[in-house]
Amino acid sequence: MKKILSMFVFLLMSASVNASALYDSGQATKNSYKCVAEGCIGSTEWWVISEFTADQDWDITGFEFFATDFNDTNPNGVGLSNYLSTSWEIISGDDPYGAALYSGTTKASTSDAYSFTDRFNDSFDVVSFLISDLEIQLESGTYFLAEHHDFSDESQFTALETNEKQTYYHTDRAGDRFTGDSTHVVQVIGTVPEPALIAIFGLGLIGLGFSRKKKNV
Repeated sequence: MKKILSMFVFLLMSASVNASALYDSGQATKNSYKCVAEGCIGSTEWWVISEFTADQDWDITGFEFFATDFNDTNPNGVGLSNYLSTSWEIISGDDPYGAALYSGTTKASTSDAYSFTDRFNDSFDVVSFLISDLEIQLESGTYFLAEHHDFSDESQFTALETNEKQTYYHTDRAGDRFTGDSTHVVQVIGTVPEPALIAIFGLGLIGLGFSRKKKNV
């Protein structure tokens, strides 16, 4: 019986710990040239906003954003030396520019820049910004995920795109708004609650308990 109980505990932990990509927009194919940091087009508050759908309830633990280090004065970019933090928001699916349901600002785990060559044979330095240790319980539905990366000095990081046709949004939060016609590269990381599986296992334990009790009688 103790062995079975330990298996139930392990199942419960596995259902809530093993995080994976709940939403993955796909591999990058090109540079969007849409700024997601300071310095582009004279503004310090450029955000990229992507639509995603939770097909069932999700427990979100993090996000992974991808941006290319694009700088007109330095083909290899200026790097992460001035990086401070990443801001993110989850917005209701009714309005990509609406109020945030969830938001935060934290210093992301960043990857070393790696070279990316797009479909036009242009090469860029790409950085992954990974946000983790979140605890967001999101009901099934359609939402928007907004991101902005903060630097202490002008840095022209731009969002990457896939070939998938899905509108995303670009804004400086001060009146300027644009749209892109390809999916922005982003991942939503977390777990899907598995109450049905756990409930079946629990019923099995109850049945086993009755069976053992009957044998003892």
